[in-house]
Amino acid sequence: MTDDDYGSFTEDKSIVEIRSEDRQRFGLSSNLRRLALVTGIAQFSMSLWVWQFGIFLEANVNQLWQIGLTFSVGTFAMIVGYGISGPIADYMGRKNAMIFAFIPMASGLIALRFFPVWPLIPIEYAIIEIGWAFIIIMTSAMPADEIAKTSGANAARTFNMVLLPAFLVDGLSPIIAGILLNAGFVAGDLHLLAAIGSLVAMLATYKGVRETLGKDIIETARAGSIITIRGLGQNFWIFTAGMFGYVLVMNFAFPYMGNLVVNEWGVNESLYAFAWGAWSFTCVMLMYSLGSATDRNIRAALIIGTYSTGAIVGMFAFGKTLIDLVILNIFLAAPIVIWSGAEKTLAVNGVRNEMKGRALGTYQFMMSSTRLVGSFIGALLWDYFGSLRAVYSLSSMAGMILVVGLTYALMKVKLEYRGESQTLVKSE
Repeated sequence: MTDDDYGSFTEDKSIVEIRSEDRQRFGLSSNLRRLALVTGIAQFSMSLWVWQFGIFLEANVNQLWQIGLTFSVGTFAMIVGYGISGPIADYMGRKNAMIFAFIPMASGLIALRFFPVWPLIPIEYAIIEIGWAFIIIMTSAMPADEIAKTSGANAARTFNMVLLPAFLVDGLSPIIAGILLNAGFVAGDLHLLAAIGSLVAMLATYKGVRETLGKDIIETARAGSIITIRGLGQNFWIFTAGMFGYVLVMNFAFPYMGNLVVNEWGVNESLYAFAWGAWSFTCVMLMYSLGSATDRNIRAALIIGTYSTGAIVGMFAFGKTLIDLVILNIFLAAPIVIWSGAEKTLAVNGVRNEMKGRALGTYQFMMSSTRLVGSFIGALLWDYFGSLRAVYSLSSMAGMILVVGLTYALMKVKLEYRGESQTLVKSE
């Protein structure tokens, strides 16, 4: 399979202005480098505590279904966040939307620190997830805007490199959290420290990040409908349909990795935090090179990434020791990096510039809806089998089978993208 079907590029002169300060370093313009640093700070506000959240829930609720319900409520809130973040970002600008995002994040984290009781926990988690949904969309929409402005190559690499500081922080934060927990701090202290981090990120966004969406594009977006289905194009919906089932079955397992490793493998909670870092650090080392490789054949890369992820998830069902965990986390890094860059590239493939925010928001809306159902199904399977090992095995087998359907969908997608010489293009 080769990526031979490319659309023609039509230059939009209103968005092609290149400033002298936008010289590429590490594959990013100066503005995207500042965005990357802010994203790293924002990631700290999630990674410091989210790795331990399933364990935190297990200690603060009475029934397993309450854990599943909390994840589902949080995911529903994230779905809402994705649904509204795209239109808001297209209508009001990326920077304003990102600044807003830190308000619910900080509020939810402070509430989780001082009122960690049922049934408030799901509500607090939901508030955080709404803000985090906005951050995820903005860190994809801003690079998409600049890719469209410059007609630059290596779109997947650009998406990946914006997230490099976030992956680095994602590796360091659980280690910091583990040290704090060993020193006598509790989960609530992590939530409070994360809230402070989100406020710092909000200030950094206001001071350091430049708006990436041109005024003419915002005016065009406002002239269109808030909710659009046909406007996103056939390519978008074929790709989204292909990914839907696969992401659904992966979400049977992923939310419960901490519970599996700590409770069934018997790995110490703090050591689990340190092992988490092995995955993130490996991602950081691979992001530039794998991003470039992904751009050479975006469809083949996504197939390899998703199939490999499914296979490695199955290996978690047989792990027993800390060494097993470190090795599996390292193995998991490469396919996740490939998957991450490829899906963002394909989600905005051929989508008009004034709709890229809505495309990214709609795509994440669809994928997060799978977690709403998947995490609850995972909890039911966990309760039925009495073991998360069985859940991971089922998730793995189903995922590898569904890659066949994804492959068929990708063969039907017409690429309006060329990795080495042309980026995503604006459809007429």
